[in-house]
Amino acid sequence: MAVGLVLRLLALTVLLNLLRYLVGGFIEGFTIMGPMHAPMARFPQVFDTDFSGGDLAVSLLYNFMMWFFAVCLFHLMQPSLAGGWWAKSFKGYGLVCLFFISLAAVYMNHYNDAVKPFYLWSMVDAVIVFSVVAAGNALLYPRMIPTAK
Repeated sequence: MAVGLVLRLLALTVLLNLLRYLVGGFIEGFTIMGPMHAPMARFPQVFDTDFSGGDLAVSLLYNFMMWFFAVCLFHLMQPSLAGGWWAKSFKGYGLVCLFFISLAAVYMNHYNDAVKPFYLWSMVDAVIVFSVVAAGNALLYPRMIPTAK
C-alpha cells in the first residue's frame, strides 16, 4: 500500500470515528446507554468504571484500531461488492459488525447471567454504531479514496 493511500485511510478513520462518537454517541445516549451500563454499576468488581486519563486514551486507541481495521478491510473488499456505495458500505461494515457481535457473544458466554445483559446491549450498540459508520463511509470513502471503483 502506498503511503498516500495509508494516510487517506487513516484520515477516513479519523472522520468515521468522529461520526461514530458524535452521531453514534447521541443515538446511544437516548437508546441503549442506560440498560447497557446498568450491569456495570451493579457489578463494579467485574467492570472498571473508574477510568483514568490513561485508561481513556488506551480505550480510544483500541477503538481507533478497530475502526482502522474495518476501513482497511472495506478498502480491500469493496471492489468485489455489488451495488452502489451505500450497498457496498452496508455490506462491508455489516460483515465486520457481524464479526464484532460474534466476538461479543463468545465473551458473553464466559460470564454469569447477571453480566450478560451488558454484552447483549453491546451487540445492539454495534448495530447502531456500525450503521452510522457505514452511512458515513458511503458518503466519504468514494470522495477520499481516489482509486475507489
